[in-house]
Amino acid sequence: MKRMMLALLAGGAVSLSALLHFGGVWQAAGGTELRSFRAAPVPGTTVGINLFTLHWYNRQQVFANMIAQSEWFQSRGKGWSPMPAAQMDETGWIRRLEPGQSATRLLVLPAAPFHPVRVRCTFLGSGTLEADGVARVTGRGPHRLDLVLSPTGRTDEMAWIELTRTDPRDPVRGIDCRKADTKAAERFDPEFVSFVSGFAVLRFMDWQRTNDNARLSWGQRTRPDFASQSGPGGASVEDMVDLANMTGADAWFTMPYHADAAYIRSFAQLVRQRLDPDRRVYVEVGNEVWNDMFEATKDAKREGLARGLGNGNPTRAAMERYAQRVTEAMRIWTEVYADGPGSLVRIAATQNANPDFARMILGFGDTADWVDALATAPYVWMDMQGYRSGDADLVFAAMPGAIDNALDMAAQQRTIAAQYGKRYITYEAGQHLVTADLALARAVQRDPRMGAVYARYLTAWRDRFGDTLMLYASTAPISEYGAWGLREYGGQPIAQAPKYQAVHRFLEASR
Repeated sequence: MKRMMLALLAGGAVSLSALLHFGGVWQAAGGTELRSFRAAPVPGTTVGINLFTLHWYNRQQVFANMIAQSEWFQSRGKGWSPMPAAQMDETGWIRRLEPGQSATRLLVLPAAPFHPVRVRCTFLGSGTLEADGVARVTGRGPHRLDLVLSPTGRTDEMAWIELTRTDPRDPVRGIDCRKADTKAAERFDPEFVSFVSGFAVLRFMDWQRTNDNARLSWGQRTRPDFASQSGPGGASVEDMVDLANMTGADAWFTMPYHADAAYIRSFAQLVRQRLDPDRRVYVEVGNEVWNDMFEATKDAKREGLARGLGNGNPTRAAMERYAQRVTEAMRIWTEVYADGPGSLVRIAATQNANPDFARMILGFGDTADWVDALATAPYVWMDMQGYRSGDADLVFAAMPGAIDNALDMAAQQRTIAAQYGKRYITYEAGQHLVTADLALARAVQRDPRMGAVYARYLTAWRDRFGDTLMLYASTAPISEYGAWGLREYGGQPIAQAPKYQAVHRFLEASR
């Protein structure tokens, strides 16, 4: 997990990149000047949100099609296992079943309140669908299956459809299971759209499955017509851009650490063509390529040492290799956005608690010439190992100091960013209380005082920093791995979600 470290004092001189930036001249590869390329103007305080993973178990229905957030499993009578790729077409639909085999697809459960919900599944092709879990079949036809879902809110409940027969000559495909009152033309679930519409920026890191460190070509990317939007390629670029357009938010994308130039250029061109011209795009490379828990960081370390970077120091080698990857990617985005530079925000990200990382990255080569903002994650962190159930009062007593500590370290990062003429923003933010004691976690996260913590944190950010604060994250259940969601499940009453209640009030007051 992200661990806070003792901060060091900031230092250093104004870099050439700052002079170039404010002079309006940017040097492209080969010495070509991209004149008048200026970063997006710095806004006042804006609050964005990281959109949590799309998987079905997140209890947040994002897509109107309730199976878009799951993948196929196979069953041969005992348990489930991933469906063999050889039995699926290029878009993820089942081409054939083996004797005695069925294919299962989980439905994301609808938002609260928890009451019976009518669902209609439609499909093309010839075959048979069944349903189970908290789903009950109420009717069927040649190309439809009618269900009633009866969720209760239990964390272990599931609902699924099961493909028991498909004709290889005309296989079942294009399955669309949506609430009976949801229009066929709607791509996203209305409750989800309503929830995210108040945020100024949407960061799609988890939707892109960036932390998986996949090595996918542009031709392997997920498209909107794929059977799943939560597969190895993550969500489609089209869906992410369309959501930003629909909600009036700026979009924040993370380029896969191993993405080649063709992938990055095609991604940038698609965003440029499809994103509302009034919207900005924030671009980052990888996620936390300083954090040793991620494979991309390990790759950067190996690659950096192999290239002779870092003077033999593995950590410095990783940071300098990351700086190279940032430069390579941002050169491409700069070229694609040459006709609209004010809409592009190019980001280098680093650890909030370690200012040395920021100096290593921005001070390497000409990296700073291709970056507009330095971003960190000033989490409100505490070591929860010493706390047990019943210690909520002790936790909240320590919260003011934890907030001040996080933002004091952020202030050092802002100083470094300013020395290079860059904005300072966050890529993630909020509370970072992780404990395996779920009774304690639930008591703390559901306590009204958690709302007061967020109110204090947001106000302190506005008063001390301004600019873009990206909360982590939208909706997620409380678990031993953290309680990241502003809500625990889609449709949760705001009175029962103290973090979201505080954020909602701050957003309303800021309008």
